[in-house]
Amino acid sequence: MQVLDSLDPGGAERHVVDLARELVRRGHHVEVAASASGPLAQELERAGVRLHVVAPERVTRRASPQFAEGLAELLERLRPDVVHAHRHAATLAAAQAVGPGTAFVVTEHTEALWRTPSDRTHARVALRRAEIVLSGSRPIAAALHAQGLVPHGVTRVVGPAVTDGPSSAAAPPAWRGRPVIGRVCRLQPDKGVDVFLRAASLLVPRLPTAVFPVLGDGPAAAELRALGHWLGLDGKVHWLGYRPDARALLPCLDVLAVTSRSEAGQLVVLEAFAAGVPVVGAAIGGIPEQVRSGRNGLLVPPGDAASLARALHAVVTRPVLARRLREGARRRAAAHSFDAMVDAVEGAYAEALAPFRRASAGA
Repeated sequence: MQVLDSLDPGGAERHVVDLARELVRRGHHVEVAASASGPLAQELERAGVRLHVVAPERVTRRASPQFAEGLAELLERLRPDVVHAHRHAATLAAAQAVGPGTAFVVTEHTEALWRTPSDRTHARVALRRAEIVLSGSRPIAAALHAQGLVPHGVTRVVGPAVTDGPSSAAAPPAWRGRPVIGRVCRLQPDKGVDVFLRAASLLVPRLPTAVFPVLGDGPAAAELRALGHWLGLDGKVHWLGYRPDARALLPCLDVLAVTSRSEAGQLVVLEAFAAGVPVVGAAIGGIPEQVRSGRNGLLVPPGDAASLARALHAVVTRPVLARRLREGARRRAAAHSFDAMVDAVEGAYAEALAPFRRASAGA
């Protein structure tokens, strides 16, 4: 049973859908529980994975008794071998809902720097109930230990991976023959889209024909659109909202900007690499594990719009640099095998189940 907040578009949600699909292909029975549905639910349905909505409303970044109670009723009825939780709210609910005889595995997808002291206390209690805690990068694992959230010995690093290279869609007519500098993410404050917009305003005088597509939606959408208007970017920034074909549009970009203020490492970085698109990323969290400056992209200080603008300008105006980064991006994507990632997750499930199987054999 995979448990997460919702099936809204996002890196963790994309990971769960891809993981569930592959686990089913390998012969496992997989179901998904969430506090709310979302656009990615259609992909689960096509893969033959059942979705259970177990809360009256979408829950994120907080404890929810209703989410925990609905999940507990479901687990009592289905009795899965393994419950695998993703994101803070789902982890808190699953820790309360998992019953005896079921292995509990958690994936921490980010460093979750937004957690308050109270949130960290709740997370510590929940994570210490897990047999195995998977982390998306070494910085996440280090943060978990530094904050005292998990004891040493229970964490395993399992980085993101993409299923395959995206098929290429036709570039929209407004992009053709122009430098295309994109941002793909959920529109929320910690993704730093405001930094991207400020960098775009610095680039427009130097790259007057450039376009800046933003793919994604979220709670900060209206505020960011207003900022873009205030910066004079109307007609330059293309607000595309959520696009189910976002992977196919990546090859249309000349460069992808990753401007997060806190980030363990984004799946979209590897998706861009698979498409041969270099990345200019903030040197924070797990991004430097993916983006090797000068090899497959460039790193800039987080929150620094001027440095971001200079790096983006270099990629789109220096063909030799761009070609080297594109080649490095493809090599980096090839080194992150999706099958190896799923193998590691299966290994974590077997390790988490081992004590229960020994107890059953002894009985």
